[in-house]
Amino acid sequence: MSESSDKNGFTLVELLIALALIATILSMVYGSYFATSRSAQACEAGMDMCRQGQAVLDQMARQIRGAYAGTRPADVNSGPSDVRKEETVRQAAMSYFTGASDAPKGEILRLVTTNGSREQKNKPVKGLFKVAYRFDKGSGTLLVTQSRFTAAAKKTGPERWKTAAKGVEYLNLEFFDGRQWRRRWESSKERRLPSAVRMDIGLRNEDGRLYDGGTVAYLSCRRDPVETTTER
Repeated sequence: MSESSDKNGFTLVELLIALALIATILSMVYGSYFATSRSAQACEAGMDMCRQGQAVLDQMARQIRGAYAGTRPADVNSGPSDVRKEETVRQAAMSYFTGASDAPKGEILRLVTTNGSREQKNKPVKGLFKVAYRFDKGSGTLLVTQSRFTAAAKKTGPERWKTAAKGVEYLNLEFFDGRQWRRRWESSKERRLPSAVRMDIGLRNEDGRLYDGGTVAYLSCRRDPVETTTER
């Protein structure tokens, strides 16, 4: 009577087949995970760029809406004649709102506003502030500076510029005069503030993708400064 021999273990061919199957499955899982991870990172980076751009637009729009037009004519006409004359000269020499996307030194916006940058979240700082934005196209950096505004316009030392946004591809401003959009504005010549300001921003991430956005800020106060200070 012959005994049947039982096979214990696997043959070399079976082991090789099993290893090949495991390697194939692992490579498929890893590839899927890697692709999903890269897609999630790209999506998160895009959302960060959008949030950064929207935060800049919101801050600029809030400051533009609170733009200060200067002293009321009634305020200037009161008091002694020498005080009125000094106030008139000061008003004529000061421009409370200037802007241009193609400014030679990159200073695209400078204004006096009641809405300064917030020191802490949801805690606005009260008072009048001088705010300016400068766009360095070479580095793609948007810079901002802010200081307290004083009527005497004293020199308070060099301005301190802080980074407002990085990776900025472009930042275009247009100013509405009530009839048409214009590329630049200077309140000392126009003797008033614009009716609205349109802002378009584009940011590019490390992968070269461009994210853009825009908004329009309507000015709540467009009071003329002193009527007799600027000749037409």
